[in-house]
This record gives sequence, structure tokens and C-alpha cells, in this order.
Amino acid sequence: MEGRSSLAGELRHGILGVLDALAQSVALLSLALGVAFASSAAAGEAGIAAPFAYLIAGVGSLCLASVIIRFTRRMASAGGLYTYISRGLNPSAGFLGGWLYGSAFAVGISFVLVIGSFFMSVAMSAHTSLDWGWYPWFFVFLGGLALLAFLDIRISTRIQLVAAAVGVGAIMLLALVILLKGGDSGLSLQPLNPAKATSTSNLFLAVVLTFTGFIGFEAAAVLGEEAADPLRAIPKAILTAVLVALVYYVFVTWMMAVGFGVGNAGAWAKDPAALDTLATRYVGNWLAVIIDFSVAASGFIAALGGLHLTSRTLYAMGREGGLPRVFAWTHPRFKTPWTGIAFSLAVTLLLGAIFAHHYDPITYFIWMATCATIGILIVYILIALGGVVYFARDRRGWNPLLDLVIPAGAIAICGYTLYKSLHPTPAYTGIVKWAPWVALIWLAAGVAIDVVLTATRPERVRAFGSILGASEGVPAEAPEAQPATAS
Repeated sequence: MEGRSSLAGELRHGILGVLDALAQSVALLSLALGVAFASSAAAGEAGIAAPFAYLIAGVGSLCLASVIIRFTRRMASAGGLYTYISRGLNPSAGFLGGWLYGSAFAVGISFVLVIGSFFMSVAMSAHTSLDWGWYPWFFVFLGGLALLAFLDIRISTRIQLVAAAVGVGAIMLLALVILLKGGDSGLSLQPLNPAKATSTSNLFLAVVLTFTGFIGFEAAAVLGEEAADPLRAIPKAILTAVLVALVYYVFVTWMMAVGFGVGNAGAWAKDPAALDTLATRYVGNWLAVIIDFSVAASGFIAALGGLHLTSRTLYAMGREGGLPRVFAWTHPRFKTPWTGIAFSLAVTLLLGAIFAHHYDPITYFIWMATCATIGILIVYILIALGGVVYFARDRRGWNPLLDLVIPAGAIAICGYTLYKSLHPTPAYTGIVKWAPWVALIWLAAGVAIDVVLTATRPERVRAFGSILGASEGVPAEAPEAQPATAS
């Protein structure tokens, strides 16, 4: 392995295939939960044109995916985007990207687990005699995460793939039935007409909401050192995931709009259980039951995918000296990054048990999701910039469309989405109104740490992004590997 430090543990190499990698990305996309939770909010902003907002977000994600796929065809690393930014821009930018990316998904584990627990409690109360509330389910799910994450990762990916397939299949069945029955008042393309949005400004506010449904499509990248033939398997998984998400979100929300009726966007926007309502109306209660439990399961597998992503990002940063070396330790038998897993589970426990319990699941979700989304959008902009610089410098196969125009499109869409997330100041109340400030303070903390490391341990900073599991050849400008010292 290039630049490999002898002090760090090893992940298990060559054990995962394309479907395993796809399962990681699809799990983090949380397709069932995404359409169940965000579509009504998007309709509240864009009206009946909410599906068009999903289309815009999907096109932006495709632009971004193009850049990331170009990197994954050149190099494979457990660091994923952290490594690509380090090599595309510079090690300091890579550290900042890893800092924001790892921490965003670290808190993401907690908020998708909390909302998954909430949906599980709702489903159990509605369809069984068991009425626990969300809090006990949070600990049940957390225990399941701990059990699966420490074991062979292939167990997790197979569970993720099956659970995602059941949820997506049930929701697609509902969408197809609505299509065949003609919806509320006949099929219409008006939901895909941007002119039907309540306003241009509100349409892009809906894009901010719908873009969150695509976050995580690139999650397969962190499995680069565990996949067989990663330079082929990882790009295929990422491209498949983002295409599936684009088609799924646009088609399902189009059918949801038709199901409620083109003139009934208000009813859709005010219905927090829109899928349940439509399933009961068009198919029957049995499908509503399957969808309700699938949405809860979607939160669980998203948390599991987030745990894999976070622990491997921490592992990569730890072995290269950006974080304490303890994060580079792996389990002696399963070769999983157990220190990063344990740390992520501890963070999830504390956030869920203290903050989510003190407020409520929905408030906590909005607060943490806003913080995380701001950080991830900054990382997406960095990776797109890194792609422009990297492929301009390494002229092998340079393509003006793929390496300049498309990354510029990704930067524009992510940048505008970030801007709309911060300005005008969101009309939140309580703890949620502090979300942008929490994100910016965390960004400043990452910058400060990098400045200190650059001044005091420059040899360590030069090593960021240096270790690859596989590559087609690294350009001379890439950072040279330096032995990482213990923290």
C-alpha cells in the first residue's frame, strides 16, 4: 500500500464487490426516509413543483458525482473525499475537508437514528399494541448499530442492501399504482413545470431541502481499500447510486403530486405522513404498514452507513497524523476501525440521550441536519475545486467538459444551495436558529487546528492524503508519504 505507515492497523482488503459498495451509498441516501420526510416540506416551499426541485438537486448531484468518480478511477483510499481534496488542492484543504466531512456524518448518525426511532415508534403505535415512544427505540437501534459495525462489514452491507430494496420497492409500487389509476384527477406534467412553483425564490428554497436527499451518494468511496478491484467497483457504485436516487426521487414525488392532485399541493405540504396517506388511499392499509416500517428501517441503515463512513474517515486521518493515532487502530480479527466506531457510537449516545431527549426528535433533526448540511456543502465545493485543479495539473485524459464545465456547475449549485441555507437567515426559533453559527464555529475550529499543525508539525501536514490502497499512478505533485508519529 502506497505510503503505508507501519504503526497503523490494516483494513481487510479485497472482500467487497460492487453490490456491497452500492449498498453503502444507497444506505446513506436513505431513500425511503428521504422522500417520506422531506417531500412535504419541499411542497410547502415550491408547491406542486416540488418534483422539479428534486430534478435540480439531482442534476447538481450528477455534476458532483462526475468529479468524484473521476477521482475514484485514479485512486482508492479509506479517506475518500479527505484524500481526494488533499491531492487535488493541498494537504491543509484536505484536513479541513476531512474535519468537516467526518464530523458532519458523525452527528448525522445521531439525527437519522433519532428520526428512525421516531418513525418506528409511530409505526408500532399505529399498527401494533406496543407504544414505547421514540426514546427506547433509540437505544434498541443504537445496540443494533454497535453489534453490526464491529463485525465483518459484509454483514452490514448485505443488510443495508436488503432493507433499502424492500423500502424502495414498496414506495415504487405505490407510485406505479398511482400512475396506473391516474391519480386524483388524471396524469399531469405540471409538477415538472418550474413555472408552477410558488416563486423562483421558493423553488430554490425547496432545492435546499431536496438536496439533502442526495447527500451521501459518494459514501462508497470510503470502502476503496476493502473493495476488490476498487478502481472499477467504486465508480460503478457511486454512479449507480446517484442515478437511482435521481430517477427514484423525481418519479416518486411526481406521482405523489399526482396522487394528491395538481390543485392540492397544500394538502401534501401539510401531511407529515404523506406516503402513508397515499398508500392507504390507493392500495390499502397493508402497503402503508410496509412503508411505515421501511421508513424506520431506512433511518437505521442510514445510521449504519454513516458509522462506516465516519469511522473510516477517522481511520485514514488518524494513520496520517491529522487526528490522534488511536483512530488508526483496527480490530485484530474483523479488521474494522473499532476505535473510530466506538468514538462515533459514544457521540451518538451523548447527542441522542442529552440533546434529542431534551428537545424533541423533529427539532433535533432540523438543528443537526442544518449544521451537517452546511459542512458537507463546503466539502462538496472543495472536492469540485480539487477536481478542476487536479485534472488540469495531471493532463492525462483532460476533458474540458468533465474537468471544467461540470465541476463549475457543481460548485455553482452547491454554492447557491449553501448561500440559501444562510441568507436570508432562516426563520428558525429556539436552538435551531443557532445551527448556522454552530457550523461556522466548527469550521473555524478546523482552520485553527490546521494552522497550528502547519506551524508546529509541517511534516505531519505534508503526509495528509498520502496513503492509497490502489492507484493508476499518482502525479508528481501529490503529497509525499511521511511516517505519521503518535499523538
